[in-house]
Amino acid sequence: MQNRAVLDRYLGDLMGSEYMDYTNAVSKPMIKSFRINTLKASIGDLNGVFDMVHVPWCDDAFFTSDDVGNSLEHFLGLIYVQEAASMLAAKALMPAGGDLVLDLCAAPGSKTTQLAALMGNTGAIVANEIDWKRLKTLRFNLNRMGVVNTVLTHSDGTSFSSDARFDKILVDAPCSNLGQLSDNPEAGKSFNKSLVKRCSTLQKRLLDNAIKHLKPGGTLVYSTCTYTVEENEEVVDYAVGKYGLKIEEVVGDFKSCGGIISGGGNVFSKDVSKTTRIYPHHNGTHGFYLAKLKK
Repeated sequence: MQNRAVLDRYLGDLMGSEYMDYTNAVSKPMIKSFRINTLKASIGDLNGVFDMVHVPWCDDAFFTSDDVGNSLEHFLGLIYVQEAASMLAAKALMPAGGDLVLDLCAAPGSKTTQLAALMGNTGAIVANEIDWKRLKTLRFNLNRMGVVNTVLTHSDGTSFSSDARFDKILVDAPCSNLGQLSDNPEAGKSFNKSLVKRCSTLQKRLLDNAIKHLKPGGTLVYSTCTYTVEENEEVVDYAVGKYGLKIEEVVGDFKSCGGIISGGGNVFSKDVSKTTRIYPHHNGTHGFYLAKLKK
């Protein structure tokens, strides 16, 4: 309970006047969402099968009140149950069919399978995962969704090595998971400054390695499902300052806040305000953060 009280104070200071709207939003379950796997099915194929309300920022995604995770369509790989805000990471990366793409922290495969669908199963994706059990889940999901343009690697993302230089890289980094509090209250109980610092240090190391593997002119999307400045804006500001990256705004039919340019006793580059914060009360989704970076 002490950790949760500390978290509530932290989030109250962070969100200011929006905090009450936020607490109201996370006090109830989030509506489920899924993507239609366009490698196997079309929107027309699923019309009338489920209760479906279109997700405005993703053409092939829908909110639903149905138990889609236990449906035949799910087991056949016609759909992928995925949190709606998290779909923005792959959309922001915008991979083209001929691209060479690295998904550095890939399991369980939500974003990897979305990338493959956006690429029409062409080009190539290297999907890396450090955890062996999660790697097996990733492989299962790729097979279920009919993905054939992806190879798997089992490596620590901070030491992943390849002679290739990638057109696009996704770093959906391990984090303190505060954006999922409505479904995962344990994340609030485990919140502490030490955890946040460890996550921030790891995230910077992941970006250090990812940027080495990015082609000049290439695009990197960094994302988390948490709110702390230390894991979001501080990490992006570090990478921009060290490597001279350019921050590009992520646009779409969704509500959001710009990145915070001061926090944790630090003042960041004003360009960090071009990054994107999504809170549960904005769109009825989990919390999410993303930054689109150009080398």
